[in-house]
Amino acid sequence: MQQDLELARRSGAAPRVNLLPPAVVERRLVKRQRVACGTGFVLLLSLLALVHLAASGRAGRAERAASRERAVTAALETEKARLQPWATLQAEVAESEKLRAGVYAKEIRFSDVLQDVATVMPDNAWLTQVTASVSSAGAGGQATTGTAATTRAGAGQAAATPPGAPGYGSPVASIAFSGTAFGHVDVGRVVRALDGTVKRNGQAVYLNPFFTSSQRQSQSGQRPTVTFSASVDLGPAALSGRFQRPGEPGGR
Repeated sequence: MQQDLELARRSGAAPRVNLLPPAVVERRLVKRQRVACGTGFVLLLSLLALVHLAASGRAGRAERAASRERAVTAALETEKARLQPWATLQAEVAESEKLRAGVYAKEIRFSDVLQDVATVMPDNAWLTQVTASVSSAGAGGQATTGTAATTRAGAGQAAATPPGAPGYGSPVASIAFSGTAFGHVDVGRVVRALDGTVKRNGQAVYLNPFFTSSQRQSQSGQRPTVTFSASVDLGPAALSGRFQRPGEPGGR
């Protein structure tokens, strides 16, 4: 107290005298501290409440979004179950198409072959017999004209064959035919017409045309004719390519 009076005298201010007992001052200090702690605690609880409300709001929004997604998922599952028979049918169709492509992979349509031969045949020559032989690389198809027949060549044809001879180049089939013409020149035209004339996808359909025999026949009162025999091989371009996808062997 003496110090307070001395300080007031020096500064010219009115002296402040604390007449409260120290116990009262201490109780006031404790009370202020309790009020400050209580206020801080209330502020902390308010902050925690705000955080809880914010988290609860986010959780509610997330739950509502999850409920919508579950509803969409349930609707899609229902739609999937409704469309499942169509998916099964599509799989069966794809499997059938695959099986069909395998069956027709080596098909030779001899109707097209006969049409090609008829197209390139010279006017002074005509065929009397056609025989088709399908190699082990080919499958299916039968000639349907005259005494035509379809057989499979044996596996012993792997011997080396000179270029241009029957069987050179691993053909898929071969055709032996007999016919009649008015002269040997017409027979040569038949063989030459089959030498790379018909092409598909840039590849020759007929390979290795080979003249076998040509005999002149004369009968009294009739125009002389020539009977001939020849053969020609069919290359991979002769495959029909039906039901084959583009890029697959035989596909178009």
